[in-house]
Amino acid sequence: MRVGLVLAAGHSRRFGADDKLLALLKGRPLCSYAFETLNTLGLEASFACVQSDQVAKIAQAAGIKAVQVPQNAQHSDSLRAGLHMAKSLGATQVLVMLADMPFVPVPHIAALFEMAQASPAASSCGDQTLPPAVFPAAYVAELLALSGDQGAGRVIKALSDNQVLPLPAHALLDIDTIADLRRAHQPDEAK
Repeated sequence: MRVGLVLAAGHSRRFGADDKLLALLKGRPLCSYAFETLNTLGLEASFACVQSDQVAKIAQAAGIKAVQVPQNAQHSDSLRAGLHMAKSLGATQVLVMLADMPFVPVPHIAALFEMAQASPAASSCGDQTLPPAVFPAAYVAELLALSGDQGAGRVIKALSDNQVLPLPAHALLDIDTIADLRRAHQPDEAK
């Protein structure tokens, strides 16, 4: 069983006072792009780990089940909440993606699932390895043991070159600041 998780419970500290996941990108809430991508994949189960009731409603409208995490949750807490759901369903592979990365193409994620039969597969841009990433069930226990604010970053940064799939920088744009959001509004060639 393939399960997808969108981590959508961040604190938006670098974005300012507003919840970045609700900021409009080309007329839609930022988080709606990741939810739409996840829904398009046709996985057996899909979850969004959220803190905000508004983000939860957007996820549910996209056909994604919302899992509430505490307001003071760190990245690893959000990840663990989703992993527990995936594990309880008997997931064989778990996709972890971020709600503030709106341009990751569906074929890229499908290819990650193909790569992640025996070991994890993640995305890369230059020398950076980052989400989205797919983890076989055998790695869920390791991910559940993570703590702090790193999430699965430590695990995916240790992957070898044959476990990463490159994408151009604009496809892996992670919107953390207002400047990132402005850049997301530009055509692909200008990002």
